[in-house]
Amino acid sequence: MSEKENLSESPQAEPAQAEPAPGTDPVPGAEPARTGKKRGRARRRRFGIALRRGFLFIALTVMATSCVRPRTLGLMPPESPRYATAESFVSLPGSEAGVAVEGFFVRPKAKGRFPCAVLLHGRGGWWRAYVRYARELAGRGIASVIVNYYSGHYVNMESLDVPFPHRRRQFELQNKDIARATAAFSRNSICAGGKVGVIGFSLGADKAIRAAVDLSEIGVVVGYYGPYDYVKFIRHRVSRVLLALAGEDALRWKSYLEKNSPIEMAGKVRAKVLLFHGAADRTVPPGQSALMLGALLRRGSFKTRGRPGAAIKIYEGVGHNFVLRRSRGAERADSLRRTVAFLRKNLPSGAGPRGAGL
Repeated sequence: MSEKENLSESPQAEPAQAEPAPGTDPVPGAEPARTGKKRGRARRRRFGIALRRGFLFIALTVMATSCVRPRTLGLMPPESPRYATAESFVSLPGSEAGVAVEGFFVRPKAKGRFPCAVLLHGRGGWWRAYVRYARELAGRGIASVIVNYYSGHYVNMESLDVPFPHRRRQFELQNKDIARATAAFSRNSICAGGKVGVIGFSLGADKAIRAAVDLSEIGVVVGYYGPYDYVKFIRHRVSRVLLALAGEDALRWKSYLEKNSPIEMAGKVRAKVLLFHGAADRTVPPGQSALMLGALLRRGSFKTRGRPGAAIKIYEGVGHNFVLRRSRGAERADSLRRTVAFLRKNLPSGAGPRGAGL
């Protein structure tokens, strides 16, 4: 039998085995060195990817949880509006002869007398958001006027180069403008009982407290995120470097505000007070409202039938101007509900009809 025939008859040819390198012993089942290195690199690469993914997951979790602010539970919207509204610009008397204060009057579109409120804007002046708020009140049977107190006398609260005598005079005349305009509005034929509430926003909350000291016509004060203790507020708001560079006029203005802070007037306020603040407010810290509440409640005479005449509501997760921002609908609506209830409870109510159609 030939060699060719012998090969064809074998059941299966054996694969050729690689010869071991000289000086080495062959190891059964061993892979070539190059294949082992590739597998090692692949394992290390997979491990690195898994490690990076783990770190990324931890970082995203930390970022997500740190950005989530707590929110106040149990918030409730106000009742649905019952009245159509009517609105118009009005002119109110100021503190000096020939000085008029601009106002925007929003009322229920119905005959009768209603609880009334004066709205005092913040440092930025009055804008559309205040009109929306006034319309919300009017739809629920509360007439209001937005007082543009900058239109009578303007005060630059923060500039360092305004002469102190001029700024003090403008500031005091501005407060008198507010008092006179408020007293005039309380005599409007639509206002029941000759009493009004004053709702102040930020700087307007400061003004509301000052007005309540002077006017017996004010039965209720609602203060949104106001500065009340200027010693602490200036410390928060103004840097030490800026104060070190301030001139005599600015330092006299600082001393005047501190000595005449609303918190120093707490004992003279006889109106009932409701304060609102956002816990995340960085412009005016919520501690300002807490301090004001404490000052009000420390006065033993500041009670009605044994009950405190002041209260506060802090909203978690919201900052300054929350009631004027549509994005904070739940907190805004809840504060509006509380304000409407507070005004109705503590102001005279007239014989206005219930529910003129919208």
